[in-house]
Amino acid sequence: MPIHFLRSIFLRCGLGLLACTLLCSVTKAQSDSLWKVWKTTTLPDSARLKAMESLSWKAVFDKPDSGIVLASLLLELAEKSGSQRSIFKAHGTLAAGFKMKSDLATALDHYEQCLVIAKSLNDRGRMANTFSNMSTVYKDLGDQPKALDLLQQSLRIDEELGNKEGMAGTYNNIGNTYKRLNDLAKALLNYERSAALFGELGNTKGRASALVSIGTTHSDQGEREKAIAELQLAIELYQQLGSKLDLGKAHNNLGQVFSRSKRMPEAYAQFVEARAIFKALQAKDPLARNWYYTGEALRTEGRLREAIAACTTGLAIADSLGVLAQRKECTECLMHAYSEIGDFRRAFAAQREFIALDDSLDQVNNSKEVMRLDLTHAFKEEQIADSLEQVRDNFSRELAHQNEMVIERNRRYLLIGGGAAALLLAIALFSRLRYMRRSRAEVQKEKDRSDELLHNILPEEVAAELKAKGKADARAFDTATVLFTDFKGFTSMSEQLGAQELVAEIDHCFKGLDAIVEKYQVEKIKTIGDAYMAAAGLPDPNASSATDIVLAALAMRDFIAQRHIDRTTTGMPAFEMRVGLHTGPVIAGIVGVKKFAYDIWGDTVNTAARMESSGEPGRVNISSSTFALVKDTPGLRFESRGLVQAKGKGELEMYFVERV
Repeated sequence: MPIHFLRSIFLRCGLGLLACTLLCSVTKAQSDSLWKVWKTTTLPDSARLKAMESLSWKAVFDKPDSGIVLASLLLELAEKSGSQRSIFKAHGTLAAGFKMKSDLATALDHYEQCLVIAKSLNDRGRMANTFSNMSTVYKDLGDQPKALDLLQQSLRIDEELGNKEGMAGTYNNIGNTYKRLNDLAKALLNYERSAALFGELGNTKGRASALVSIGTTHSDQGEREKAIAELQLAIELYQQLGSKLDLGKAHNNLGQVFSRSKRMPEAYAQFVEARAIFKALQAKDPLARNWYYTGEALRTEGRLREAIAACTTGLAIADSLGVLAQRKECTECLMHAYSEIGDFRRAFAAQREFIALDDSLDQVNNSKEVMRLDLTHAFKEEQIADSLEQVRDNFSRELAHQNEMVIERNRRYLLIGGGAAALLLAIALFSRLRYMRRSRAEVQKEKDRSDELLHNILPEEVAAELKAKGKADARAFDTATVLFTDFKGFTSMSEQLGAQELVAEIDHCFKGLDAIVEKYQVEKIKTIGDAYMAAAGLPDPNASSATDIVLAALAMRDFIAQRHIDRTTTGMPAFEMRVGLHTGPVIAGIVGVKKFAYDIWGDTVNTAARMESSGEPGRVNISSSTFALVKDTPGLRFESRGLVQAKGKGELEMYFVERV
């Protein structure tokens, strides 16, 4: 945010009023004292800078916008006074504020400024600290190898300096990075190293922080009792320190572990305890996450109205802060809760908002990559232009030289000189032609890769329309057959398998379903958790029919049944699958701007989902409208189920379909 813009805000709003608003999250007596020092312009700059360093750093974690404004004022005075230490501190606080707001590209810019200053001061301690902080941004950007590389650089410096406190913090960040990679064993190893160093140093707060990381990791590994004991110990340490904000976050994490352990009264007690602390501190950011955790716990109990109220409260707080990550969490909670309660209109609205927030986060997080690609593209274009210009210049110089040779030389050498010029011209033109062919080949290669990616995301007809018009219009289809699958026992299997094993098994199953969809020329729409959705009769109504997708459904059923046999005979847990189909009108089109996806809407989709949920594992359940289209198909037989009660739909006529 430009300094002159921030200054204009202060001038328009008045220093006293804005100061009160900005510092509401800092202890009043302390903030008043520090603010008084800052406003006293007769005091030395060093005293004013120190006061603002403390003010901005305390504000940024509870109210990022306030911290950013204060840190910008700190930066302005620090640059005027030439205090490199305070400039470093200002950029570090700005980076923390923008990271809190999920503006990772801007946060990275400020950390890079910190690194420049640390190097200019030859301050290796600050360099190590900055490398460690930068790693947290790359971790959130998804570039885990870069994050680990920075952390290793930080660790090497701190080891050489004997800075055990820095090493402890870096081990904790290394653990966070491995946790993001789902390598929980390595994450735990580094968290334990961090805890051991903090314990050796007598750093109670650092040890408590490491215990929270260890506890949440044990929870992810399914060792809930161990996690509860570790988080309770962290809470005791924070209570001894009087560290209220960290105490509230520890209660929040403990509540989540209790919720996962189905100890719901204890979970809600922890959430209430954390909420009281956050409200007292006016710490809105963690308060939004507290309401999200509460809403998710209520949702798992089926208390959907209460879950909606909790997540709506969290969303309102996240909206007021402009924090995208918490808005996305609360919106996802609402999307699922509305869907489970049968309010599909609100569920769809929440889904659209969730997709928009996901796109916004991607756009913010990838701005650095976009900038890099733009610069690379511009550089390549400039290189091509420079190369062509160089060819033309070389040719012009050679031609001028040959003309001079012709004039100076005897007429009898004219033929030789002309031949040499022609040869040089031919060489120059050939070089240019070869260069252009190579450039065109590279462009074509990139175009082919882009087309392949686009066709993998969108149906071919939709992709062609998107390339031709820059957009793809939504279309209505009078008759499409929609398929839904869902795995029975997903929750119990997730408790038996590790995260990586569970994802690997789902991936294996979905790859098998993808192959079947391709074989029967049915259009895959998307996967939603452990559910799979496909449709026939779109986007080309003639490409596939209701019969094609019913045959595909039977093949899917058989594939999962065989997989179940293969795994259970070796003592491994396995999925069973329900399949449901319904035929009717739908609307199809592209959702989103970034990470766009081809999707379908309409009551037909909801009814197809009800066919699946009203079916039985290992059976293919179809509606009467699908039955009417496939009943005369050779090789199929049908079992009428009569009228079956479907959630939100009343009684619907259903049939099981099998091969003869």
